Amino acid sequence: MTDSQSVSEEPRTDERVQHQRADWVSFVVYGTIAVLAAVGGLALESQALHAVEAAVVLIVVAVSASLAHSMWRVVGARARRDVVPERSHELHELLRSWPIVASGLPAALVMLLTAAAASSVAMGLEIAQGLGVVVLLAAGFITARLAGVSRSRQLVYTLTLPCVGLAIVALEVAAHHA
Repeated sequence: MTDSQSVSEEPRTDERVQHQRADWVSFVVYGTIAVLAAVGGLALESQALHAVEAAVVLIVVAVSASLAHSMWRVVGARARRDVVPERSHELHELLRSWPIVASGLPAALVMLLTAAAASSVAMGLEIAQGLGVVVLLAAGFITARLAGVSRSRQLVYTLTLPCVGLAIVALEVAAHHA
């Protein structure tokens, strides 16, 4: 391998890593918003709900969101006749979208801790919601860093993402409450 080959491969590797990080943060945002919407819906039912049931619902929502996203990607890849990756499109997309499932784990863990501490489900859901907002704040910051924007734009990204995420959650909860 010559020096020119190693230099020409570096941008590809850096670009691939950049794309993987961007995908990861995108999946986390997608999963977190889906879970926050479920938390909002569960809050409407918190009086009749057990914390363990809420934890199961949150994991099921995260898994469902991951499967839906994976199928969306598979259908698009097949319809475009994309080159088949090393694994099947289905397995490739399922493995790629694991951060969506992982996004449900913090809220589910909060609910399991709520059950163990015999705290109220409503309190656990509020903590899970706060944790989701923190995740969105962090995702906004990571997005801004990946985009390489100025510090003032980083602040805008960091604050805007949770606001938009919570607006989406409010719309979904309102639709379920209507």
